[in-house]
Amino acid sequence: MLDREDVKFLDDLDPYLYKMMMVDIRKGNYDYLHGALGVGTYFLSRIDKEEVHVYLNELLTELEKSGITCKNNAIKWISVIDHETGEKGYNISLSHGMSSIAAFLIRLHQLDFETTRVIKLLIRTVTYILDQITYTEGSNSYFPSFSKENSKGSYYSRLGWCYGDLGIANTLLRAAILLKNEEWQKLAMKILLHNCNRRDLRENVINDAGLCHGSAGIAHIFWNLYQNTQIEKFKKTTDYWLGVTTQMAKYSDGSAGFKTWRKEENGGPEKSNKLLDGISGIGMTLLSILNSREIGWNECLMLS
Repeated sequence: MLDREDVKFLDDLDPYLYKMMMVDIRKGNYDYLHGALGVGTYFLSRIDKEEVHVYLNELLTELEKSGITCKNNAIKWISVIDHETGEKGYNISLSHGMSSIAAFLIRLHQLDFETTRVIKLLIRTVTYILDQITYTEGSNSYFPSFSKENSKGSYYSRLGWCYGDLGIANTLLRAAILLKNEEWQKLAMKILLHNCNRRDLRENVINDAGLCHGSAGIAHIFWNLYQNTQIEKFKKTTDYWLGVTTQMAKYSDGSAGFKTWRKEENGGPEKSNKLLDGISGIGMTLLSILNSREIGWNECLMLS
């Protein structure tokens, strides 16, 4: 376990990270993986420092200022949704979109930081996300990949941590528990249980075992849900996706048999040691499930 002295070198890095965080958020780049919220999440681990309170307060203020108010006092934020074309729009995903804002606000509240402002903004954020539900009887998913207005008529989303129902509903469930909102909690559980039945790999765009958008990430989320609820269906769903994950270790020249999926025009499947799309994330998932203890690294996935 690292103590304060072990990470003292970070004191010199914090002012630089703060400046970059503010540059990003003022440009509208709140992206958790590639922008301001990623740095903000790092600062949550250093909240014992007085200056970090100032940093987080400024980030929260910019989130309040940059949001766009819509019906029912909901709030939304614009961001780049296609980095190849530069197209902007409204993203509700956990990896790059508004669910990560909601998850960040939940973490702020857990640390008793500006709770009145945080609760108000969290309610408005969740209100917008809930308005994006597109489910009708027989639908595969409850949420589109981005938002209703940016889904171009396609209201389907993949199964994974990064985009779609799992990341969004997990955040909704955490918000509901925090705010003691039974209606939200029932809805979140309904969505998550519905997703237990989604097992067609092609239909759900499962091409590899990676943590971000592959079978190990799905297993990890359902195992986390089982640990927190003891609902047997989540355990059975975890077992199913673990089975899929072991079947993905099929490459004789892969890393532990695994490769990350790539389109053939981009070179085809390739070996990767990375956390999000490689064997590091797959290994972390398997170890966590074998260990059967609280999953401490959930924080880096915005799952706790």
